[in-house]
Amino acid sequence: SIPVVGVIDAGVKALAKVTQTGRTGVIGTVGAIDSGAYDVAFAEFAGEGLELVSAACPGLVEFVERGETSGRQVALLTERLLAPIVKADVDALLLGCTHYPFLARTIADVVGADITLVSSADETAFEIRERLGQLDLRRESLSDAQHRFLSSGDISWFEDLGRRLLGPELATAHSHEWPRP
Repeated sequence: SIPVVGVIDAGVKALAKVTQTGRTGVIGTVGAIDSGAYDVAFAEFAGEGLELVSAACPGLVEFVERGETSGRQVALLTERLLAPIVKADVDALLLGCTHYPFLARTIADVVGADITLVSSADETAFEIRERLGQLDLRRESLSDAQHRFLSSGDISWFEDLGRRLLGPELATAHSHEWPRP
């Protein structure tokens, strides 16, 4: 009964809307790309005549989590990992990992300014905003909003990374154990 919005579907839908040539790309973690989830979503949402080139990008998440979003090492790794995307001559690229928008400038330098970058994180937020509006659950003001951050992992690591990437809004996090099926 709870609507679920996934980053994959939201990102693929947006990617299909912005392409002019029909040649698109997606970059993601090894797990995300190898799972085939982007290919399945693309087949469902993209429509006829569109192509998708996928590239796994091991190592980029670790750079972001260390706070390294630019520099020679990041640029060299990005150039190597995105070579198939550049070679495919795509006109739109889906950043299929929530960490990748932090590397958007480096990614744009590698693929070229004429490639439209689509953030799966942003597109998910836009879709959630739309769904909340349809359900008449959207707030007009966030002045009295309360944030609660949960993690099933190491809380101190999550808080440290969250403050670096998201800012002081992530003051504290709470441990959460998901029920096992």
